[in-house]
Amino acid sequence: MVFRVIFLFLFTFPLFQCENILVLETVASPSHHIWIRTLTTALAEKGHNVTSLSTDIEDVTPKNLHYLHLDKVYDVFYDPTDQDFKEEFDFLSMGKVNIFMQLLDFFDFPLLTVKGCFRSTGFHQLMAYPDDFKFDLVIYDFMVGGVMLPFVQKFNYPPVVALTAFYSASYAAPIVGGTLHPAFVPSIVSSDKPGGFLSRLENFLVTHLDYFLREFYVNPKLNKILKEKFPWAKDVRELNQLAKIVLLNKHAGMDVIEPAFSNIIPVGGMQIQRTKTLPKDLQDILDQAKNGVILFSLGTNVKSSMLGDARITEILETFRALPELTFLWKFESETLPVTVPSNVIIRSFVPQNDILAHPNVKLFITHGGLLSTQESVWHGVPMLGLPVFADQFQNVKLSIEGGVAEEGDLINIERKSFKTLIQKLLNEPKYRENARIRSEAFRDQRETPLERAVWWTEFVLRHPNMTFMRSPSLDQNFAVRHSWDVLAFFFTTILISMIVSLKLSCCVLRSCLKKNKSKKSKRE
Repeated sequence: MVFRVIFLFLFTFPLFQCENILVLETVASPSHHIWIRTLTTALAEKGHNVTSLSTDIEDVTPKNLHYLHLDKVYDVFYDPTDQDFKEEFDFLSMGKVNIFMQLLDFFDFPLLTVKGCFRSTGFHQLMAYPDDFKFDLVIYDFMVGGVMLPFVQKFNYPPVVALTAFYSASYAAPIVGGTLHPAFVPSIVSSDKPGGFLSRLENFLVTHLDYFLREFYVNPKLNKILKEKFPWAKDVRELNQLAKIVLLNKHAGMDVIEPAFSNIIPVGGMQIQRTKTLPKDLQDILDQAKNGVILFSLGTNVKSSMLGDARITEILETFRALPELTFLWKFESETLPVTVPSNVIIRSFVPQNDILAHPNVKLFITHGGLLSTQESVWHGVPMLGLPVFADQFQNVKLSIEGGVAEEGDLINIERKSFKTLIQKLLNEPKYRENARIRSEAFRDQRETPLERAVWWTEFVLRHPNMTFMRSPSLDQNFAVRHSWDVLAFFFTTILISMIVSLKLSCCVLRSCLKKNKSKKSKRE
């Protein structure tokens, strides 16, 4: 018996190894944290020791998931003291400007993030770790660039996994060596797919402007700032390309169709877990709503309290005009400009996924964030999209194409048109039926997105030195990767040939004219 126990221990020990994993959650967005914490929690529950340098932290975690808090990043974003960044971010205003200006707004994100990290307690805690501390893996959110990737150097280059709660494979192009496809893949700030020549021209300009400004304007500035704390740091563009794989919040049935390398792993909807028991008060509200419940939430970045008195009043009066329905509104402030109707329930926090799973939820009024869209689709709930900025417009458009949503105008919201949209979505059966069909397709997967994410993360742990998924395009510059040099050669060759042909034709023509003139003069 003792021999059998020893034998099992020796031969199964490799299966139960616990690794040290460092996670760099630097994106100042609770939704990104919600998505990533699903993976970090799952890895911790499997026995790995997870240390997360994060803008958002959890009070209750598995014992081997430890947070180092980037506690000053949000302060820099919303109450900046730097002379370069005097105005706080206004997401409502961002959505109103043209797409070129929206793009320029995003370029401040990495620079603000790294400044906030440098001031944070968690950053200094991690800096104090000895350089020979052994991390077996680094996972990082690449949405704002590799702002903390010098830690990969500090800890002697453990293998790297990149991930983000966004779905764009094109946005990961600098990491994996991918190419851009502006002819049919809309940019991050575009709301429509490229169609005619002018829309493709605009998309081409926005897509390439985004790429080149990030590569040759933002990253050099980021490198300069990083040198303040990491004087030995390599170029952040080089560090980004260390990623073995990229985990993307993507699902082919919901998102933009685009080419992706084999090391880009789609784990769309990873945050959607088995529904939990609702608090009793919410459970009673949902159970007792005879005509159904409408959930209203603008996500984690845009607060309903930011809407202003005029918009809030229009929304509440719309709800008041539909007394047969129950509205559950995620609203972060206790002060509202008008009396709240009796059919409106205000909560500062709602367990969104668990509420959407309840059969009495008939409609989701949403900002169109990717996580919210995925959860609504997963549970088969139609949506009324009120997009505010960035990819939210694109997410809502894709949902409209799928027949599960309509779009309203949050900035210029007006009670009559808002009420009409709600009634349309409730009264026409096609939205509910299309939502059911889409839900079935989304759920029909061989394993859950989280199981897939965990397996691939542990795959990198099992094969830390793998290079077979690395594209040779990473060793090429942008022009070579897109065959611009070859196209330039062809166009130059054609142009030279045309010029030579034209000159030869002119010479022949002049010669013929000269001969004709000579013959004519001889006859005379």
